[in-house]
Amino acid sequence: MLYCSLVTCLVSFAIGYVIGSPNIIEAAIRGLPGGQCGSSEVLPYSIQNGFPNCLYFSDLVWGFAVGSFALGACAGGLTGGAIQNKHGRVRAMLITDLVFVVGSAVIGLSYHQAQLILGRIIVGFACGLGGVVAPTYLGEIATVESKGTMGALHQLFLVTGLLASNLAGLAWSSPPGWRIVLALNGAPALVQLLLLPTIVESPRYLILKGRTNDAHESMQVLRKGFEEKMIKAEFSEAVEFLLGPAQGAAQSYPPPVERMDSSATVTIDTAVAAPTTATELESKGNNPSSAMPETLGVIDLFRSESCRGLATIGVAIHFLQQATGISGLVYYSTSFLGAAFGADNSKLITVGVVLISVVVTILSVYLVDRINRRPLLIASFAGIGFSSILLVAGAYANVSSLVAVAVFMYFAAFALAMGPIPWLIISELLPTYALSAGSSAATTTNWGTNFVIGLLFPMLTKSMGNATFILFGATSFFGAFFVWRWVPETRNRTVEQVMAQRRPFEQSSV
Repeated sequence: MLYCSLVTCLVSFAIGYVIGSPNIIEAAIRGLPGGQCGSSEVLPYSIQNGFPNCLYFSDLVWGFAVGSFALGACAGGLTGGAIQNKHGRVRAMLITDLVFVVGSAVIGLSYHQAQLILGRIIVGFACGLGGVVAPTYLGEIATVESKGTMGALHQLFLVTGLLASNLAGLAWSSPPGWRIVLALNGAPALVQLLLLPTIVESPRYLILKGRTNDAHESMQVLRKGFEEKMIKAEFSEAVEFLLGPAQGAAQSYPPPVERMDSSATVTIDTAVAAPTTATELESKGNNPSSAMPETLGVIDLFRSESCRGLATIGVAIHFLQQATGISGLVYYSTSFLGAAFGADNSKLITVGVVLISVVVTILSVYLVDRINRRPLLIASFAGIGFSSILLVAGAYANVSSLVAVAVFMYFAAFALAMGPIPWLIISELLPTYALSAGSSAATTTNWGTNFVIGLLFPMLTKSMGNATFILFGATSFFGAFFVWRWVPETRNRTVEQVMAQRRPFEQSSV
């Protein structure tokens, strides 16, 4: 299980690398003061080895170029559920890797601003698709006790990729080194391409497709070393939940040999046919274990009485994650801090805050299965809110050291819970037949908000200055209230138990 999770998280590493890659090398790409393109040694926008050293971007176009990958990510997130439902989780990762490699080549060979933007959109599509499939797969292969840890690995690898891109930016922050930094977007994908044949498909996905023999084999691999009765109990519970109690009761263990019909491999139960549509599921009293619906689409998900409340909570958490303004600091911390600390110092501070994020995320991996999700989320939101207040106070008092401390606290508070938990909680809120649609909706919302924040952040800070963080702080405090009032606790609970709460918007106790 851990090995399969680590291979999967190479996608997460690639996403983090893409997010952070333009930050430190901005001056080199644009030929701004501080980049060697403006020096007497290398003429601005000159051709070297057949490629221009720099590409001209206005502030607005640069903001669009940085955030454009989020547009691609929205498309990848929106289609990711359908792709992984049709091709499976592992093949969806294969598609993600191929798109990463193509997009990275386009960026690395950029000859014009439009080509760099196109490449960012392509790798963005891979980020959106990977942001759906990686957390889905991690949630489906994890045991109930390890769901938090496995899910938090996605965020840990993401911030590690972010740190790697910043270190690469420090090493190659002059032309044509920035091309190397951007081309390396595809390196984690190439490694994963080589390792994908060594991991197994999600057992829950295979069960949903009726391939119970294959699911049993995957379960045996993932639970190697477990007692046979524990594997049997988990497998039987998954079959009953996804295929209905009649199918679950009909399964022997190991499952019977499957017979191939004209369209798919299925285990035939001649006594009872489980309903196969969301409508039929609803007619059964909304008991998710009484029947197996078809895999829900996004529209069906929000029409489903048993799933729409929990799906709405998951989507809202993803929106609030980005509404804290974290993407603005990640994209523009070098330029944002440059006014107070200078270009060189701001680069070092940027690397420092990302390093803090990695350390706190490691702590989060340890804590997330030991402390309930809700208290962690509330503490994270509150920490971001208080950090925003300190940042504004430090800026208006002209105390640069307080601004730096506030930025470090901001990243640390985010990494504690708001970084990892939104990605893992979707798989804890929704069953397999609704998970792809829920992941698509949440991921699209996440990247869409990311794009808006990334696009508007330079203009907001230019017009409002550091008072911009009053808005982000207010959003963070609202997020703490939202979690306290409406988000159900999911730690050490199966999806069935969470769904059995029935009315999640009325669960307000910590």
